[in-house]
Amino acid sequence: MLGTSETHYTLKLKDGAQQSAARDEVQVFYRNPPELEAADDLLSLPNLDEANILHSLRVRYWKGHVYSYAGKILLAVNPWRKVDIYDRPHLLRFLAAKTQGTDPHIFATAAEAHRTMLASEKSQCVLISGESGAGKTESTKYVLQVLTLAGGSSAGTGGGGARQQQQEGCVADQIMLGNPVLEAFGNAKTLRNDNSSRFGKWIEVVFEGSTIVGAGVKTYLLEKSRVLFLSPPLVYALPFSLFV
Repeated sequence: MLGTSETHYTLKLKDGAQQSAARDEVQVFYRNPPELEAADDLLSLPNLDEANILHSLRVRYWKGHVYSYAGKILLAVNPWRKVDIYDRPHLLRFLAAKTQGTDPHIFATAAEAHRTMLASEKSQCVLISGESGAGKTESTKYVLQVLTLAGGSSAGTGGGGARQQQQEGCVADQIMLGNPVLEAFGNAKTLRNDNSSRFGKWIEVVFEGSTIVGAGVKTYLLEKSRVLFLSPPLVYALPFSLFV
């Protein structure tokens, strides 16, 4: 911006040319300092608006950061490639943390929910939302990995011994093994996602103390038309899973 008046702005374009624009036709955004653009928590940005949020997410994505915080909210950007941040050492590190004051990660959010449940003795909820292809199904799997590991780690400390530990471990395994079944009957290929969930899932994991004792899944908002009928470009690629 080269200058202002009561009615107009004088702008300098990228090619060096100058242009005058009426004040009521220009929306001004104040850019954050470059040293703050890649902040872990977007709430720490001096200027918090849609343009700066998207720019910071883009800068973090270029730096290889998949996750960002906005207070208690975790923002995830699908990397569309394999990243080495979901292995067991990462999981154990976040699970062992005492607070959520760690790097933004889906493991950290799930571990914080588990810690809060134990401390408050109240039910906790992790809400995962986003557009098709954003990674909701994968994020759900990562949350369940944390909960099943945390819920099985204390098994066997009571009087049941090894047999009790085996039974409790079986419950955790069944929770994880249920995902492929749901995907086989409820996922379909779309133009934007090869493995798109066509229904919402409410997954309830039941704890007794710090140990998992059961779980249940409820489905809702089933899009029958998108499971049974595919758009013309995809007719040739009807998923085999629909015939299971």
